Amino acid sequence: MFFKSYISHLIVILFMVISISSFSQEYSKKNIIDIANSIINDSHSCVFITLDSNNKPTSRLMDPNIYNNDFEIYLVTNPNSRKVSHIRNDNRITLNFSHNDGRSYVSINGTAKLINELDQKKKYWKSDWTPYYKDLNRDCILIKINPKSLEIVSTSNNILSNPLTWEPTTIIF
Repeated sequence: MFFKSYISHLIVILFMVISISSFSQEYSKKNIIDIANSIINDSHSCVFITLDSNNKPTSRLMDPNIYNNDFEIYLVTNPNSRKVSHIRNDNRITLNFSHNDGRSYVSINGTAKLINELDQKKKYWKSDWTPYYKDLNRDCILIKINPKSLEIVSTSNNILSNPLTWEPTTIIF
């Protein structure tokens, strides 16, 4: 009986070691960033999460302007919106991007900065936003995302979560 139990435990441990070693990817940081950019650029929207005054997360779907592949991302909103008051109170945010395949995602954790200067609004403006904001001086405010870390899972690229903890591959900026 002891021998069977010992063999069973040994098989479980061996399976865990094989699973963990298959989790480790042979991707460089640059490869992972390139794959993350691909997922972000293929997403037509993102979920923007802020913290309210009670530290309760609040999420909403937004249309991001992906300004470049260095994770320079801008959002626009009404200056009287809840998200603006949330950012003024606590600027920690999360952005979630989901790939159309439903099996890949990128989460960006960081901080947000509110930008209300007209020249900056014009520089980072996305034409898709124009129908909703008639007066750039008064009707809108930009939100610049300052990424601190990135988490990614991409099944199609074999970037998987840790099989034991489900922790995704993480890049710290």
